[in-house]
Amino acid sequence: MKYNGVIEAKLRVIDETLLEMERWQIDSFSAFKANYVLQKAVERTLQIVIEAIIDIGEHILALNKGPLPSSSSATICRLQELGMISDDEEYVNMIRFRNFIVHRYEKIDLAIVYNIFKNKLSVFHKFVNEIRQSCS
Repeated sequence: MKYNGVIEAKLRVIDETLLEMERWQIDSFSAFKANYVLQKAVERTLQIVIEAIIDIGEHILALNKGPLPSSSSATICRLQELGMISDDEEYVNMIRFRNFIVHRYEKIDLAIVYNIFKNKLSVFHKFVNEIRQSCS
């Protein structure tokens, strides 16, 4: 399936956001924990990237004229069923993380946020690459 400009625009948002995040100098968890503004910036930026992933999935499924799943995790699973992305539990974990920061914002574990920032940005790059390959 050839994707359209909407999907490419959202993929670019992810690319640009990740590029910016990768420039941020956060040297340690203690420095992250001590900087409230940085904590909120990382949380919000991760949320934006995950929202873009959800939007891309929903857009692709709409273009395929199939029924839209009832949840964001189900959207990811449907993309996996279509062979557009790998069956990677990390994608669903990111959706769960997004749900947590949106709905349980008062109890966010900073260690989880920091870990995603330091060790999981590659998951987002992988998603972008898989969608671009599947849709080219």
